[in-house]
Amino acid sequence: MSNSSFILSHFIEKDPGFIVGPISKILGYIINFVFKFIYIFTVENSLGLAIIIFTIIVKFLLFPLNYKQQKSTYIMQKIQPEIKKIQDKYKDNKKDPEAAKKMQSEISKIYAKYNCNPFGGCLPLFFQLPILVALYFIMKNSYLFISDINDIYTQIANQILNANGYEDVIVPLASPLVPKGMTIDVSILSDLQKVINKFTINDWEILQSKLPSINISSLLEQKSNIEYFLGINLTEIVGLSFPKVLFAILSGLTTFLSTWIAYKKSNSEDDNMKRQQKIMNVIMPIMTIFFTVQIPCGVAIYWIVGNIIQVMQQVILMNIFKNKLVL
Repeated sequence: MSNSSFILSHFIEKDPGFIVGPISKILGYIINFVFKFIYIFTVENSLGLAIIIFTIIVKFLLFPLNYKQQKSTYIMQKIQPEIKKIQDKYKDNKKDPEAAKKMQSEISKIYAKYNCNPFGGCLPLFFQLPILVALYFIMKNSYLFISDINDIYTQIANQILNANGYEDVIVPLASPLVPKGMTIDVSILSDLQKVINKFTINDWEILQSKLPSINISSLLEQKSNIEYFLGINLTEIVGLSFPKVLFAILSGLTTFLSTWIAYKKSNSEDDNMKRQQKIMNVIMPIMTIFFTVQIPCGVAIYWIVGNIIQVMQQVILMNIFKNKLVL
């Protein structure tokens, strides 16, 4: 079970939990539906195109929440002077519990007056997080959700099962891929699919050289045409190698653009808020890059396209609020 060249991201994933599992199935159904439509017109880049269209659909469905979040953010920025006046009013009595209580009560009245929820901006994130986790599992196990990829894996696995002495070849390749505590039976179709799902190019070459009776070259080519987008395998972890690392850079840049536009559009006069916004302009892109290098490239595309759509929404909605929303 040990291998010095073993990469953690090549572990066979255990079944998702009772939360991620159902979400993965729902999202997988939508992605597969979009994928099959695209697959009618093109095989190459089909998975990447499906993710892009899927992202647009998700952003469309989440638009009401994003609208509320943008509106709440805009109002919060505009009422900051009133809140600051209240805070200045009680600044000399910060240690007095009664004064603190009165200050909070007055601030709450301001929020109620403008129908503003200070935590309204957290709602889209609440929905985005499980989507990202589910997408991570989908991209790492695309054959479970994309029916055409599953067909390819089934054909390959059946050829292997019908080859003489396949166990002597598969077991040494499979052993490093199985995490501690999990049992895999390579004589079972579903288990064998889990194994070949984690095969690297080198693993495929070894398999074909040691089992010359199998003829899977065309199937592997078809698999590559589906999973590759702009020359990058979307099921692989982004990491730090070129060109996949470009996804991490683009994730950071689009996140910076989103936070920068929010900062520029805010025109806040509050020094504390300005300071916080500048810090966020630096921290958020760095956190995004760190996060992106650890996820599959397909999820990175979802994040990048989502950020671009988010920027467009920010510009449009902030201009609408500025012209139409009078406080």
